[in-house]
Amino acid sequence: MKKLFLSLCLILTLFASESFSQFGNSRAIVENYSASTFIGRFATFPNGNCGSIDSGAYVGVIPCNLDGVANTPFYCLDLCTPISIGDTVKDSASTIPQAIYITDNYYPEKTSYPGKLANNNDEACAVQFAIWHFRNNLDPNSIITVDATTTATIIARANAIIADVNLNGGSSVHVSTIEIKPAVDPDKFYIETKDTANNPIAVSNITLTLSGSGSLSTYNVSTNGSGVSPDVTVTGASNGDVITASATVQIPGGVTYSGLSTVLQLLVLGKTTTGIRTAQTTWGALPVELSSFTASISGRDITLNWSTSKEINNSGFEIERYKNGIDVWERVGYVSGHGNTSSPQNYSFTNRNLTSGIYTYRLKQIDYNGNYEYHNLNGEVVVGVPNDFELSQNYPNPFNPETKISYQIPRDAYVSLKVYNNSGKEVATLVNNSVSAGYYTVNFNAANLSSGIYFYKLETEGFTKVMKMAVVK
Repeated sequence: MKKLFLSLCLILTLFASESFSQFGNSRAIVENYSASTFIGRFATFPNGNCGSIDSGAYVGVIPCNLDGVANTPFYCLDLCTPISIGDTVKDSASTIPQAIYITDNYYPEKTSYPGKLANNNDEACAVQFAIWHFRNNLDPNSIITVDATTTATIIARANAIIADVNLNGGSSVHVSTIEIKPAVDPDKFYIETKDTANNPIAVSNITLTLSGSGSLSTYNVSTNGSGVSPDVTVTGASNGDVITASATVQIPGGVTYSGLSTVLQLLVLGKTTTGIRTAQTTWGALPVELSSFTASISGRDITLNWSTSKEINNSGFEIERYKNGIDVWERVGYVSGHGNTSSPQNYSFTNRNLTSGIYTYRLKQIDYNGNYEYHNLNGEVVVGVPNDFELSQNYPNPFNPETKISYQIPRDAYVSLKVYNNSGKEVATLVNNSVSAGYYTVNFNAANLSSGIYFYKLETEGFTKVMKMAVVK
């Protein structure tokens, strides 16, 4: 079996409306290789910004078992990160415009359209190359060979798809297929369901929950042909309690599925399918109207941006973060509000130097009386593995007595990170073991060292780099 690849978008944009969010519960497992279900080709090509040449790499549809449904088609998103038979990925509910547009308009979502290559293996190969172009800067013209077909045909087709996406697909967004909506009565809400084309659709057996000590008039509803459920009454809920609604609904093509292992593989769903999704909102809204809440990622930094349309008595926003595997909400920052204003206000916060992982964010909006409301980011943000080895300048520098040293490795490797004095004598070993691919930061305490110039050295798999730092006491 040849190796497979997939990719992380440099800028991943997620949307939320007021305190509403949506996330996925479905899981997909990569199936065993079969020429009849792995629709694509094997190719040799320089893999964009991943820094090497892939020989005989599989390029095309990857079938997965999605919650028991065999042969559900996916494409790779991360060309730099390998994925293997049997690996599991999880619905992150994230949105990547180019992948949404491609999976909405090309094979396998559609099987007949202008320009499509007659052989599905050829078309799927070209589609995959186009997806990698938008993540990893892969140039189709650099493709060396494609097996069992004419390489020039695949190159031309991939370039045609890229041109179409550049013209039409830069602002594609996902439809929220299940939402919790406020009713006319302030003590009630209802559920709205849609298909991925934004049309109302009937959905049965929607499960409701409410955190805290309050209660709901029912914990199971269905929507009618207009996509609307009967009103549900909330009794005794406290401000900040969370209402959730879970159901089997349509999942739009282009949704990113994130790997659950240490190395975060990413796949994108190749066509619209069905699976379990959950909508979530907070109860007891404060008089601050959030008009948008988005996240973007650059390397290991995540930037949150949000806007309000009006504010009354707004003290500020605590920023809270949840990382898969840690399973606890952490406060990571605070941004002051504008008190009372009827004018739109814009806010921003950057969470820097994160390790590889899957992150969720929420805003805890607090008024001057101590009351609060949560606003949840719609979806998860994935910090993947880096493309290259790197050792960064320590910070602060000069320092006394502590500083932080950051490094990154693109694949699992044995890492040595040591500190030497000006005479070349080793004075500290910070890392000396096998490390998984990702971003890392270690603390160095020089309390027992004298003032002077010191050097720290990273060695791993043929990569060596030395940096200088200064201890000033």
